[in-house]
Amino acid sequence: MLDEVFGKENYINEITWKRYAVHSLSQSRFDNVSDILLFYSTDRSEMTFNSVYGEIEGTETEKRFPHMESETGRRFQHVALEQSSNQSSAGESRVISGKEVRSEIGWRWSQETFDKRLSDNPYLIYWTKNGRPRYKIYADKYKGKPIGNIWVDVPYLSAGDKEHTKYPTQKPLALLERIIKATSNPEDIVLDPFCGCATTCVAAEKLDRRWIGIDISEKAIDLVRFRLGRDLGLFSIKVIHRTDTPMDRGGKRSPDIKHLLFGKQEGFCNGCGVSFHFRNFTLDHIVPRDKGGADADENLQLLCGYCNSVKGNRTQEYLLAKLTEDNVIGEGSFGEHLLHDKGRRKQ
Repeated sequence: MLDEVFGKENYINEITWKRYAVHSLSQSRFDNVSDILLFYSTDRSEMTFNSVYGEIEGTETEKRFPHMESETGRRFQHVALEQSSNQSSAGESRVISGKEVRSEIGWRWSQETFDKRLSDNPYLIYWTKNGRPRYKIYADKYKGKPIGNIWVDVPYLSAGDKEHTKYPTQKPLALLERIIKATSNPEDIVLDPFCGCATTCVAAEKLDRRWIGIDISEKAIDLVRFRLGRDLGLFSIKVIHRTDTPMDRGGKRSPDIKHLLFGKQEGFCNGCGVSFHFRNFTLDHIVPRDKGGADADENLQLLCGYCNSVKGNRTQEYLLAKLTEDNVIGEGSFGEHLLHDKGRRKQ
């Protein structure tokens, strides 16, 4: 589908994010612990890409840069200036800090490069005990290890995380921050057409990007405002909320209605109010068709298998009353605390 939208020539690469720890003892397959991100551009010649680096751990700097420059106190490691891959300069000499040095295998730098870099930093050259020159790479210029297309350092969200909003498809803020940093610059516009619990919007705001979020769930705007306040302390920020999206399909069912309802109900059953995976839901007519109910979006909902069997061809009122009677939902329970809004139950 993305090949059709963007053109297969604008496919950049595939990223694997390790989302979970291995949690099952399946005897028939490897446990699925990853999500896949597909990276496309509308125009590869004009795309933005900023290299991403991993965080530097406390002891990594000392191990990677074991030497201390006495003149400045800067940590450094040293790298060879002579290399056989540059055989075109084999046998040539370079004047380095007033010393003429001949290399039998070839030089990494030309004389002009030596002169320029030493004028910028007279302490750049490290001399070995054998009198051979090497150049210094400093710890304060080290950005960390470049991140490839296997991401194992962004932890998934557990139910107890402070960041968690209980939204069923929520992604970690760190994941969206990495994506936005890599593919945009400050003041660029970030669009998330399925913004859900607003993680992309919060990450974009945090990184000084402008942003647009779209979601079928009416709760999305509340989550945007809540998370901007809670996560960033921006309680007074003005968020423009548009509600003029055309929804009328002439009284006919949308072809992707189950997915639309899953987003609108935020993954919760419209009967018992429990969160389920998409495949566990069945499509139900709120007002049964044999009682005059239309086969249109506004008369459809998602129920779990249990609630669907309880309701049958009866009314929604019967279902809720029966669930309460059977203590599936009741006073003080999760289901009782769901709010009624336009005939559906929301968290």
